[in-house]
Amino acid sequence: MDEYTWRKRREQRRRRLRNERIALLVFVIILVSGVIWYVTSYKKTPNYAMAEAITSLHSDDKTNFKNHVDFDSVTLKGYDDLTVDLFKYDTQLSEHERSLFENFYVLIRNQMCQGAVKVINTCLDTGQWTLPEEMLKGRQLGIDFDLLLERSLIRHTSIIDVENVQNLGDRATADVKVVEDYTQQPFSLKVTLENFGGGINLGGTSFEIFGNKIEIPGISFKLGANEWKVVRVENYREYLDTVSPALKQELADYIDATNEIVERYNAVFLEQQSNFVDMQKTSDGIISEEKRNQIADYINQTIIPTLSNRQDDLNEIPVSKGAQYLANLRKESTAVTIQAWQFYASGLIDDDSAAFDTAESLHKQELALDQRIEELIYNSAIAREVPTLP
Repeated sequence: MDEYTWRKRREQRRRRLRNERIALLVFVIILVSGVIWYVTSYKKTPNYAMAEAITSLHSDDKTNFKNHVDFDSVTLKGYDDLTVDLFKYDTQLSEHERSLFENFYVLIRNQMCQGAVKVINTCLDTGQWTLPEEMLKGRQLGIDFDLLLERSLIRHTSIIDVENVQNLGDRATADVKVVEDYTQQPFSLKVTLENFGGGINLGGTSFEIFGNKIEIPGISFKLGANEWKVVRVENYREYLDTVSPALKQELADYIDATNEIVERYNAVFLEQQSNFVDMQKTSDGIISEEKRNQIADYINQTIIPTLSNRQDDLNEIPVSKGAQYLANLRKESTAVTIQAWQFYASGLIDDDSAAFDTAESLHKQELALDQRIEELIYNSAIAREVPTLP
């Protein structure tokens, strides 16, 4: 190999190495720029916030999910839509009563929404739907909170995906794809996001130079990381209007299918109640031990088996998903009622005041369940009267 050829090849090798280094440098610059853009720009966009919220929810990172939703704001708007929907289906109210209770619902709005936020946060933390008993114990606000949750559809709505995120400046919009689990009805919830990041807003000004008006627009400076959060579901009422009729039809079909069983056993229970009352009557008001044992036998051998038989007959009726809540309430009511009777019978046999107290407590639970069942069957939006607020 002569010297010219050697030098030529060495120059080609140098040129190739230089090009490779330049290409590597460009790649590194693009990579670093992409990382910087991701950290400084994309992570501050509503697109990122919504993507993070959906990913967090599906990956069970509920803490991160809560960072992207302002539940206080969402529940306030949702409460208004839900209560309108409740009154829409309550046919037992006169216009005067409807107006009265609508005003009442406005009065308790903040309390109810605070309870809803606590319920949602507890569910996200534990996976369990629990009730804010310290606020609503004894139905003091005139509303069955569990029934309200059921009618809100929140417990059986699955979030699937998000699309069409649009950044409009200090607010943004997005479409959240959901499915109502019972009916498998798909729907697109339109949500609004707001930027909770800190910032400085400088107002604009205007002045004249040689008769020409000059305007300087305002400028917004965002400090630190932007915090995009969902603050409203704009079409929640439309979602309720779309899904509720199908659910109510399934519920109505189940009620019709079980009506004969309920009516037949109600007549039996009425007769047994009359017999039970008669058995406790004495001339001096004192029930003897023999009489107490007779009453206990009547409870254990007649009343409780009748309750079990009715539930067995109800269990034979097919239950659609839209009627599952009512069917479960009836099962729970039957179980609690049987327990109440069992403790009452035990109290009679052993002359045990503690057993009577337990029976009374269980009876109160039964009454609450039965009232919930009645309100569900008759589409009642309210308790029988407006309670006095504490």
